[in-house]
Amino acid sequence: MFNNILVISDNNYLCGKLENILTEKLSSEQSVNFSISPFSDINEFKEFIKSEVMILDLKKENDVNFIIEHYDLILSIHCKQLFPGTLIEKIKCINIHPGYNPINRGWYPQVFSIQNNLPIGATIHEIDGELDHGPIIDRDFVKKNSYDTSGSLYDKILEKEIELFKKNIDSILNNTYKTFLPENEGNVFLKKDFNKLCKIDLQEETTAGKFIDKLRALSHKNFDNAYYIDSENGEKIFISLLIKRQND
Repeated sequence: MFNNILVISDNNYLCGKLENILTEKLSSEQSVNFSISPFSDINEFKEFIKSEVMILDLKKENDVNFIIEHYDLILSIHCKQLFPGTLIEKIKCINIHPGYNPINRGWYPQVFSIQNNLPIGATIHEIDGELDHGPIIDRDFVKKNSYDTSGSLYDKILEKEIELFKKNIDSILNNTYKTFLPENEGNVFLKKDFNKLCKIDLQEETTAGKFIDKLRALSHKNFDNAYYIDSENGEKIFISLLIKRQND
C-alpha cells in the first residue's frame, strides 16, 4: 500500500475530478497532496480543487529531494514537466496520458490522431526514462468522429481518463495492479512537431479533405494554433474551424 501520495498536474479540470475520487478511496492511513508546475496558474487550480496546492519544479534538486523524502507514490496528471531519473528510480511514478500508448505517445495526442488518422484513447502507465513509454496498467480507445476537432476530441479523452482512473485507483493505491509492456515503440510526437504543423503553407497543394482534417486537428476552443503569414505585412493570421452538425 502507498501511504503518501503526491499528485502533480497542469490540468485543473482533471485534477479537480480526480481529487473527488481520491477523497473517497483513501484510507485513514493514506494522504494526498497536490502540486503544479511553475508555469501553471495556481489561482486557477484553487478554483477547481479544495486541497492546498504547492508549486514544485522538477528541474530543481531541492524540490526533487523534497518529493523523495515525503512521498512514496506520484500520480502525474497531464504534468508538462519531465521526470528526472533520480525521481523515477526512488519513487513509484504513474502517469495518466491522454493518448492510447504506444500509438499516441508525446505531445497533443488528439491533434496527431486527427492529422494522421490514428486511433486515440487514454492510458495509465508507469513512468520510465522515455516519453510515455513505461509498462501499461490500463488503456482504452475513444471513438473519434469525422466532425471532431482537437477540442471536442480532447474532452472525450478527459472523460475516458476519469473512467480509467475510477476503475484502477484501488489497485494503484494498494500496489496490487498488474502491468503489461507496449507491443512496440509506436509513435512519438514532440512539441516541435506540433509547432511545425501549426504553420499553414498557402502554396501547398492538397485535397479539401486533408486541409479540413488539418484545421480540425488544430482547432482547440479559444487557442490560437493554425496560422499563415500575411504576405503584405508579415503578420501571423490565426485561423480555426467551426464545425456545426445538421442536428446541432
